[in-house]
Amino acid sequence: MMARYGVRMATLVMSLGLAVPAMAVGSDVKPSVVKIFASKSPPNMFQPWQITPPSEVTGSGVIIEGGRILTNAHVVAYAQQIYVQPNESSEKLHAEIEFIAEDCDLATLRLEDPEAIADRQPVPLADALPKIKDKINVLGFPTGGDSLSITEGVVSRIEYGAYYYETAALRIQVDAAINPGNSGGPGIVDGKITGIVFSKLSEAENIGYLIPAEVIRHFLDDWTSNGRYDGFPKIDAAGATLENPALRDFLKLTREQTGVVIHRVNRPEIADLLKPWDVVTACDGVNVDNLGMVSIADGVRVDWPYLIARKSPGSTIKLDLIRDGQSLTVELPTITNRNTLVQRMTGKRPTYFIYGGLVFSPVTTELVQSAARYFAILGLRGSLLARKIRDYRTDTDDEMVALVSPILPHRLTKGYGVSPLSVVTHVNDEPVKNLRHMIQLVKDTSDKPFIIFRFENDYEEKIVLEPEQVARLTPEIMLNNNIPSACSEDMKDLCP
Repeated sequence: MMARYGVRMATLVMSLGLAVPAMAVGSDVKPSVVKIFASKSPPNMFQPWQITPPSEVTGSGVIIEGGRILTNAHVVAYAQQIYVQPNESSEKLHAEIEFIAEDCDLATLRLEDPEAIADRQPVPLADALPKIKDKINVLGFPTGGDSLSITEGVVSRIEYGAYYYETAALRIQVDAAINPGNSGGPGIVDGKITGIVFSKLSEAENIGYLIPAEVIRHFLDDWTSNGRYDGFPKIDAAGATLENPALRDFLKLTREQTGVVIHRVNRPEIADLLKPWDVVTACDGVNVDNLGMVSIADGVRVDWPYLIARKSPGSTIKLDLIRDGQSLTVELPTITNRNTLVQRMTGKRPTYFIYGGLVFSPVTTELVQSAARYFAILGLRGSLLARKIRDYRTDTDDEMVALVSPILPHRLTKGYGVSPLSVVTHVNDEPVKNLRHMIQLVKDTSDKPFIIFRFENDYEEKIVLEPEQVARLTPEIMLNNNIPSACSEDMKDLCP
């Protein structure tokens, strides 16, 4: 009945003269795969007035509905120029980023001339997860050649795991060969995109990961619903498994009762609904086992927060709980962003402020990632940054402010030696709330004889400067270090 109905509908639409976008299936997928060339200049987190020298990278992509080209965020993020070369074409077409979400590593591109790919069919997204051991073809343009590469493998695992920026979502593990340059290319099952390549496990043979179609659809729906990207819902609470017999006895659980125990709730607004020692037995009616796993398909079990992450931003979630031996159900609002002290950059370039050769910047996720190799040293010296990196804000304006580069050489700062990544805590004994607040404190001392910067502990010396000299000699510091401005664009309304 369904097949016959589809034929009748197609005939009716054609008789009315309406355009029907063709859907690529089987071998028709190959013309819809593209090679992407990007000239990238990521920000320099330690010299925030600069960008890094451009580097040329290549990746893969696929044409989807609406003339969009789907690829990975890491292929095109911070790109100054992007070109798209369709399969078996010598033409490189200029493209721009339409939507991007680094946390789930997805981006869509729009061509400057969309008619250039009008004859290439969009490839549809799969309607459901693949089955374990399904055959899959991975298409793309890995290094080592210029022509389209097609490798075959099977779906070996589906799990809920970490992506980037503390985001977690479903991912598909395959054993098809994946190499640099495959990023952004489609994994095809039955002529549909079952996932997009985004990483490879370098320590193992033929283990690669795809972003599944349902995560891609979440990304697209999120952007197109309101013109902005919100992310993946969460409740922001930490829990543990219920394997230990003593723990189960303490919680008064019977053998039949399963779930996870909540140890910490990080959101004050839901503290009356969800409490430490609550046992979550079901999420939206799906039972949670003692390892915190839920069944989502035949032979597929994943961590229970997946049931929250798959919902739309702004949704609520129902949890069945056992509290003090009693059963109850609560409905919780979800969030898409944790209220942590360290947040992601708000723009494409770092925020900064330079005063007397001291380079200050907020501690952001991007700064932390750039400084990852220094964290062992920071931890050993008891750095405030290392200790508070996962702390929560008491106010939405709170942030840590740190020196992000060695002190710029000048006689103003002669003899001072504060370590980079040290957090500034006070200006003239006033606690620093955030960078804007610190700049205001600096402005308030412009008519005083001295300004004192205090840092995170007694191991770091205090820096004393004379505001009158700083104002007079700042142009010299800027010129000596080829710095165009003493502050970033977003701080120029405050810069003294």
